[in-house]
Amino acid sequence: MSRGVTSITFLSKKAIVLLGLSILIIAQSGYAQFIPEGRYEKEVKMSDNRFMVISLKENGIALIREKNKYKDGNRLWEFILLDQELGERWQADVEIKAGYMMIGYEYAGQYLFGLFREGDRDSNKFILLTLHIGSYEIKQFEIKQEFLFRPTHFTMAGENAIFGGYVSSEPAVMLYETSTQLLKVIPGFFLKDTELLDLRANSNNTFNALLIERNTLDKRHLVIKTFDASGGLLLEDEIEIGKDINLLTGISSSLKREELILLGTYTEGTGREALGFYSVLVDPFSDQSINYFPFANLTHALDYLPSKRIAKIKSKSKERMEVGKAPDYKAHVLPIRIEETEEGFFFLSEMYDPASSTNRNTWNTYNNPYYGYGYSPYSYNPFMNRYANSPYSFNNSSQNTSAKMIESILTLFDSKGKLIWDNSLKYENIKRYATEQISDFVIKDNLVYLAYKKESEIHVSTSSLILEPELDTVGIKLKYPSDIVRNETEDDTGIRYWYNDYSFVWGYQSIKDTDKKNEDPVRYVFYINKFASE
Repeated sequence: MSRGVTSITFLSKKAIVLLGLSILIIAQSGYAQFIPEGRYEKEVKMSDNRFMVISLKENGIALIREKNKYKDGNRLWEFILLDQELGERWQADVEIKAGYMMIGYEYAGQYLFGLFREGDRDSNKFILLTLHIGSYEIKQFEIKQEFLFRPTHFTMAGENAIFGGYVSSEPAVMLYETSTQLLKVIPGFFLKDTELLDLRANSNNTFNALLIERNTLDKRHLVIKTFDASGGLLLEDEIEIGKDINLLTGISSSLKREELILLGTYTEGTGREALGFYSVLVDPFSDQSINYFPFANLTHALDYLPSKRIAKIKSKSKERMEVGKAPDYKAHVLPIRIEETEEGFFFLSEMYDPASSTNRNTWNTYNNPYYGYGYSPYSYNPFMNRYANSPYSFNNSSQNTSAKMIESILTLFDSKGKLIWDNSLKYENIKRYATEQISDFVIKDNLVYLAYKKESEIHVSTSSLILEPELDTVGIKLKYPSDIVRNETEDDTGIRYWYNDYSFVWGYQSIKDTDKKNEDPVRYVFYINKFASE
């Protein structure tokens, strides 16, 4: 075994426990599918700016886009709220100071929050917009700090805004109280050779900050801090990292379960490619060991490769581990989100291959590394590839590099942080100008639906803890039977988990209505389709 690497616990015991459910699950899986339940369309122009699509969970979906119009010197932004049935229930144009662009959003409680920044990456002027989704009351708070601050994370703890980022090359976390309109710096940061990996609100209005030491000392630590909604420190835990181990990424769970788990990717030595996943439970009252799980040991992580190639990698990895070396299979993998269930912690991540540089301007309003509809650890959290915004380029490619997205990997960790199950879903020719979230998953009745969208189709892998994956392809239903799709954009599209058993997909289509004879039969639309997992 390589240093600090824990072998995978397979499902033999758990399968025995679940054997009594197997007949029921098999019966369900035979009929399991994505069922279309509604469609929203809005005719748009090719010159229009794109919509941000924000899940409001049971309260619907929010759409936001910058308009090419001004009023009294202010830029107009269009806000649309949809209900569960995808019907428009509210629309308004909101004035935002010219020169400010939206860099993040969050949904918490009954409020939708938008974060706007003046100018380019480093700034000291922000606007926090709040929209009450019941009364539709809008407020704007102007925020200014005394130093230039490069934001990489944004979340809400209650009605307080939490900002994470960097002042020069040192991490900082700030809290803005909307009730008092006061901004304060959270103490305990501004640490040299330290990276802010994650900033996440918990289900009880506390929030976590996850940091990692990037120095060259023999003893380095993964540090988790939990604060109350006012920024008071509740918990701090330092977890020692092995001498030759480098943790590349990391996110925390959000205390829906009693345990707080940290999950991410690691490697041995230097480099940006990950060797596998790690897990560790937070416990400040005892020493913890980090669990390491190489990709080569997973059941389905290599399924995107030919079978002979998989066998060769696994055989070679086994030989290396038997003599105390790490497997030599590595990959670029980004964490997406953690779902906490009775079974444990489902962890979605995505594998990609950095491709050639592109001349596309990834810093414009709708393709910048903060923009909300792209990659995010949770569908309602704003920042796209937040690692590119860190001064530490150790673990990620530049946002100016396009990416071939390879596959999604879904793993399950138990209450002790052991990896007990995994599945994957290979992408068919998915390329993006920046790494972003491609897939998502839904859990219902012991079945796990892992899916991604490719043009006008959804590719779904349905599995369970004791059943092998079944693949299916589902078409995206159009508004009228006489409609046909002439073209669909490859960018500005995706799939997200919504609420309960529901997911939604969105995109832009050029549609021809074959029933129209005396008028223009073609319309260009932005659309959202709702799907139920059955």
